[in-house]
Amino acid sequence: MRQKKALLLCLKIFFSTGLILWITHNVPLEQVWLVIADAHVALLFFAFSLFFVGYFITAFRWRMLIRAQGGDAPVLYLVRSFMVAIFFNNFLPSTVGGDAVRMYDSWRLGNTKSGAVSVVLVDRFLGVLALLLIALLALLMDPHISTQFPGIEIWVGITIFSAGLLVWIVLNTPPGKIETFAIKSSGAIHKLAGFLGKVLNTLQSYKNSPGAVVRALLLSFLLQLNVVIHFIFLTKALDINVPIEAMFFVIPVAIFIMMLPVSINGIGLRETVFVFLFSLFGVPDVEALALAWLAYSFSLAQGILGGMVFAIRREHSARPA
Repeated sequence: MRQKKALLLCLKIFFSTGLILWITHNVPLEQVWLVIADAHVALLFFAFSLFFVGYFITAFRWRMLIRAQGGDAPVLYLVRSFMVAIFFNNFLPSTVGGDAVRMYDSWRLGNTKSGAVSVVLVDRFLGVLALLLIALLALLMDPHISTQFPGIEIWVGITIFSAGLLVWIVLNTPPGKIETFAIKSSGAIHKLAGFLGKVLNTLQSYKNSPGAVVRALLLSFLLQLNVVIHFIFLTKALDINVPIEAMFFVIPVAIFIMMLPVSINGIGLRETVFVFLFSLFGVPDVEALALAWLAYSFSLAQGILGGMVFAIRREHSARPA
């Protein structure tokens, strides 16, 4: 198992390094630093402040899903937990680390382990769904965008359909079948199947709270809107001219691609995606790379703040306020 993890990590490092070398080999890097150095500081501060807006939107969405399971949580506790999760996302070679932190903190609230896992899974899924729907809406509202990406409507539609199919399967698969399989199994498979059955049962409990799920989805749209606005201000700070309506397609697609677990925290993938997508709107490679690296530096700054929160937090059970 350790050898497989080490091999996977090496492949990710190789992939990230290869992409970085490929995407930057013809780009004058000193020009990239000059673009960043000439950025409008006031706009950068405002863009960074939007992270904190996102923290609270995420916390309210998270609490809404916890309450749908009959629990509760202080918003500030969830904000701190999310900040710590960002720290682990940035400084561990996987985005799973942050999710594990959030699952652990949900469990600390008195939730069951299966309930803690299901809350974070639903939270994650709603965020991704909102990303895809915003990208699709941008395509439908601006025909010019679709001309830059022939056939992209089909791929976005297939992805959304696949997400809907996954939801249908999750909501209609009898947990009893998995639990029966667990009883007939032994060892690690027995434990894993039994736990998956409990998680599935908890996920299906959200069928009894459709209002909470819809409200959580609306908060997901608000959160992704906040993310797009953040990037709009970053482009303004760097004097990058991109149609605002295009940003509502480019940013969700870029974020979705960067979520793929094929690189080290999106390194290399981020730069490649930004250069490709923004080039379709006439943005030079130098400016696209400057935007990518500025965005990553902001992400690292969030991670450092999360690390500070992690360093001072205490390990005790949280009590709803």
